[in-house]
Amino acid sequence: MKTLLRTLFLLIVTIYSLFWLSSCNTKTPTAPQSKWTYYKAGEGLVNNEVTCMAKDGEGNIWIGTKYGFSKFDGTKFFNWQVTDGLIYHAINCISLDKSNNVWLGTDFGTSKFDGTTFTNFNTDNGLGYNLVFGIAADDQNNVWFGTGKGVSMYDGTQWTYYVKTAGESLVHNIVTSVMVDFNNHKWFGTEFGTSEFYNTVWTTYLSQNAPANFINTLYQDKNGNIWFGSLAGVLKFDGTNYTSYTTGEGLVYNDVEAIFQDSKGNMWFGTQFGVSKFDGTTWKTYNSSNGLSSDWVTAIEEDKNGNMWFGTINKGISVLEVP
Repeated sequence: MKTLLRTLFLLIVTIYSLFWLSSCNTKTPTAPQSKWTYYKAGEGLVNNEVTCMAKDGEGNIWIGTKYGFSKFDGTKFFNWQVTDGLIYHAINCISLDKSNNVWLGTDFGTSKFDGTTFTNFNTDNGLGYNLVFGIAADDQNNVWFGTGKGVSMYDGTQWTYYVKTAGESLVHNIVTSVMVDFNNHKWFGTEFGTSEFYNTVWTTYLSQNAPANFINTLYQDKNGNIWFGSLAGVLKFDGTNYTSYTTGEGLVYNDVEAIFQDSKGNMWFGTQFGVSKFDGTTWKTYNSSNGLSSDWVTAIEEDKNGNMWFGTINKGISVLEVP
């Protein structure tokens, strides 16, 4: 009897051990890890302090920094600085006109670069104010400059100026962002609200929430919605209704400095504490704990392969490979 009981006991122990070992060796499938590539000074990029980015019609990515600017053609970097003809080393904004000229806004004027030659403008030869925060070209290839003292417009020959006055006009003279929408309306984000300008008509947009009136950046998505990045999160305007997104909805931080929509329709928002991706339903944030070289994201762009580029304040560019 004892022998039979011992045999049964050993059989039970053996079966239990086999199940236990099987469970220990079974691994829970994990999601594929994100693949990142980093570009820094010394590895091609002109400087690590990235302020802005733009993509031209050939897919080249242009990167403005605190010490010059770079072009990435998909394989290598090309760099330009003051010694090459740039008006000032620290670049606040970068934009391309309809002729594929690159315009660079600085604290001491603006440079137009045609790929070979620089043409510089400041208050001595037409620009209304030297501190340039934003640049955009309209359908007629007029170039609009948001400055620390109103708006300057250059048609290739003459300059026109717009400032805050008592009547229907620009809402505030410190213009931080410029955008031209699909209907050729001009939008100017300022430190106190946003102005829309079309033909001769000005329309002002103000929020009852004061921090929401400090506009860092403006963006129009593929559906025509206007996005306002402010000190109080991001606001989507569909022409009639507003939708607000803050940390309460999933945004990583409310001070939004960069906005971009990728080719799949996802919205990206750059902040001092990482970049948040919003697919219309869910949010995902990337920061230095899961891939970014630095938390502070100042610029966002998508390359011709669909990979996402994030310019940071002090550690160059982080590129997220999108499967």
